[in-house]
Amino acid sequence: MKKIFLSLIFAFCHLLAEEIEVSAREFIGDEKKKTTYLKGNVEVKRLQDRLKANEATIFLNAANRPEKMQAKGNVQFWLTLEESRKIQGSANEVIYLPKNEEYQLIGNVIVREPAKNNEVKGDKIVIRYNEGFINVLGNDNKPAKLIFKLEKKPK
Repeated sequence: MKKIFLSLIFAFCHLLAEEIEVSAREFIGDEKKKTTYLKGNVEVKRLQDRLKANEATIFLNAANRPEKMQAKGNVQFWLTLEESRKIQGSANEVIYLPKNEEYQLIGNVIVREPAKNNEVKGDKIVIRYNEGFINVLGNDNKPAKLIFKLEKKPK
């Protein structure tokens, strides 16, 4: 059983080596469910993007390729969008869908764009890299909110 588990972990890490780097205190692989659970000080690096969380689950397809990653607990992220726009923020949960290059930021989401001094808050924010698409959703109790600073005109 240990050999199967270790081979799954090594195969998984090898498949991700060129695209995604993952670290955590503990990795738990389930070959039947095609999942790898990461626990404690989870950090994920993809190109210029970074994500930190308390825990994460990576879901693999039949070819053992990542098809979904879900991070939970004190999630912090730093992402680079089209035209090298950099954003950073936090959420209760982040789901990444590699096939669509889509991030779903869920629960108490705050996204900042430091270069433009913008901030967006919402219950759920969906970002699709390929399309340059961002959708911000609020809820009945907490509407979506955009905060931006205007440039002052010189006197």
